[in-house]
Order: sequence, then structure tokens, then C-alpha cells
Amino acid sequence: MLRLRGAGRRFGRRTVFADLDLDLPAGVRLLVVGGNGSGKTTLLRCLAGTLTLSAGRATVAGHPVGSPAARHLVGVGLATDLGLYEQLTARDNLMLVARLRLPVPDRSAEVRRLEGELGVDTFSGTPIRHCSTGMRARVTIARALLGDPKLLLLDEPGRSLDDPARELLWAALDRRPRLGCVIASPHDTDRERCDRLLTLTGPR
Repeated sequence: MLRLRGAGRRFGRRTVFADLDLDLPAGVRLLVVGGNGSGKTTLLRCLAGTLTLSAGRATVAGHPVGSPAARHLVGVGLATDLGLYEQLTARDNLMLVARLRLPVPDRSAEVRRLEGELGVDTFSGTPIRHCSTGMRARVTIARALLGDPKLLLLDEPGRSLDDPARELLWAALDRRPRLGCVIASPHDTDRERCDRLLTLTGPR
């Protein structure tokens, strides 16, 4: 599902990561760990196609990352406020993405199903500007799961979630056994939930 060959990213003379080789089959969860500034978010942004690699290549199901075909297969949750519209409700934020990723007959049912899975249904009518950080995180994760992605990229999803919400997240992933996941975390406490571990050591 995801393949990296010699992947690297630099900012000027600073190398964030280099020479990464990876094969991630469908259904496998990869936990990316490392300290603050180690490159976890940079790697995810490269896989999402919002940053370009400085070296090497990466593909999703054979499609170059960032291409329309790859973007269609990838669900992205990189920040709890990235792309959320403050004046719209949680449901309306989800419906905006549903209009891009789903055919008309499926949109409302899929949004409501994900709201129930992640507990968004308890505040679906609340404007995002009135939502807590944890509520925003649940909307962000639900948005990333819209459209049945084949690869999910999550950046520290548990940082803003309480224990019940974290259990809802992992239960949602368990219901999707063919979903490949790359989950960045500053800790390895979620390792038991994942199949593989990638440790980034930071710029050099």
C-alpha cells in the first residue's frame, strides 16, 4: 500500500530524515516515534503530498504521493484545527469533505455513521469555534476516515483525546482491518496497538 525508497527531506542544509526504505502492506499499522523535532510531522506531510521529498520517492498503491490518485486513497489527520471551519458545525465540516469524497446518496449516512463511531454525534450541531481541543480532534479523525481511505495518516491523534475517546479511535481502526496506518507519536506507548515501529532521530 505504501512504499518508500531512499526517501529524504531537507530544509536548507538541515537533513530531517534520509534514506528511508519502507514497504507497508494493506492492514498494517506503523507507529512513528521520536522526540519533538525529530521529523514525524514532516514525514507525514511528505506522505500526504503537502511537502515534496528532497530525495527518493514514495508511492501509495503505486501512485506517486501527492498525485490525485494517491490523494483519493489517503485519509489525513495532521492537526486538530487544520482545515476546520470555525463558523460551521462539526457535522457541516464533515459534510464538506463528504461532498468531495463520496457520491451523493452515501454522504449523510456515512457522516452519521462516523459521528457515532467517534462520539461526534453528541456535539454534531455545535460550531467548531465552541468545541474543545478533544472535540476538534474527533472531528479531524472522522474527517480523515471519510470515503473509506486505504491509507490513514495521523499525527499524535491521542494528544488531545481522553481515554474513552482514544478507545473509540482504536475501535474504529479495528473495524477496518485492511486499512494501512501511519501514526506519529512522541512516545511508544501505543506500540502494542501497532504492528511495526519506525524511530526518527531528528535533524542532522
